[in-house]
Amino acid sequence: MFFGTDEFALETLKKLHEREKTCSIERLDVCCNKMKHLVPAVTKYSEVNNLNFHIWPPNIQQDEFDLGVVASFGHLIPSKVISKFPLGMINVHGSLLPKLRGAAPIIYALKDGYTTTGITIMKIKPKKFDVGDILATSELQILPDETRPQLTHKMAVLGANLLGDVLDDLDRYTTLAVPQSEEGATYAPVVNKSSAFIDFNTQSDVEVYNLWRGVGDLMKLRTSWKSTNTTTRFGVVLPPSVLADLGLDQAYPQAVPGQAVYLKPTKKRNYLCIKCREGWVAVQDIFYGTKKVMQPRDFYNGFLGRRTTKKSRKSGRSDSVTGSVSSDTDTDRSDGTSGSLASQIDSCQGSDEQFLFVKDE
Repeated sequence: MFFGTDEFALETLKKLHEREKTCSIERLDVCCNKMKHLVPAVTKYSEVNNLNFHIWPPNIQQDEFDLGVVASFGHLIPSKVISKFPLGMINVHGSLLPKLRGAAPIIYALKDGYTTTGITIMKIKPKKFDVGDILATSELQILPDETRPQLTHKMAVLGANLLGDVLDDLDRYTTLAVPQSEEGATYAPVVNKSSAFIDFNTQSDVEVYNLWRGVGDLMKLRTSWKSTNTTTRFGVVLPPSVLADLGLDQAYPQAVPGQAVYLKPTKKRNYLCIKCREGWVAVQDIFYGTKKVMQPRDFYNGFLGRRTTKKSRKSGRSDSVTGSVSSDTDTDRSDGTSGSLASQIDSCQGSDEQFLFVKDE
């Protein structure tokens, strides 16, 4: 019997279903959670392929199935269920245990900047998540700009294939199973809305980008526009490397974390840049309060440019550190930087409180 819910689990179910078709598995039933507003991927696949389906908790008899297989299920399985399987239950887990025990190992691997992760096939034990003996592991590299959906698919395929290897020689893998060590154990609990809050005072450009890689497809990153105390969300955070040639720390040496600057270095490049504890990030798909999505130039026109113009007129200056913008007809310099950007850098005067993003509460 298979226990699972989401896209990660689906690849394992597909692998098991293939084995049922080739008669290497005599019978395959599926158990899944019932959700109010969402039909899980595993449920959809089971319905389309006419697999015997059970809502959690399953009403099954002792020894009705030989083995239970779990992947991204989300329930702590009690002893009374585990004991009904003569060969026990095994789990396809999305990390190299004991690192990243818990419900969201792929998210935390990205958020915490891991460069490698992997799959563990382990025995299910009652009362605690992800502490059972390890039957097999397989490592993979995380690419620098890989996001959660991309990494999830890679790991799901790896996990399904590794499970196939284990099932081909289950007795040997079970005999050679290794108890988990508590040394080096880390945890990856369920994420919620607060997981997407940005604190530019404590997070670097890489940390903000990695957070977006981990949760950006599930929820928008959140901050607050200080001058109006309005929640502002970002749909896209660009890799810090896109700003590497602009030298923003040198151009704005007095910028404070959270300070926003609009730049258009070339005709095809325009960014809303935000200072972090270290470095800068560029964001797109900006949602201010309940307003529709905005791009960097829209945000400049609505929130930076207007204020900058008023302040510049009052002070007699022609430009400001924040809110400077070049027009689409600006000529490019020989180094690829627009003339307007050069004037922004030359006119840097310091930070301005009204142009700050701060941590949302």
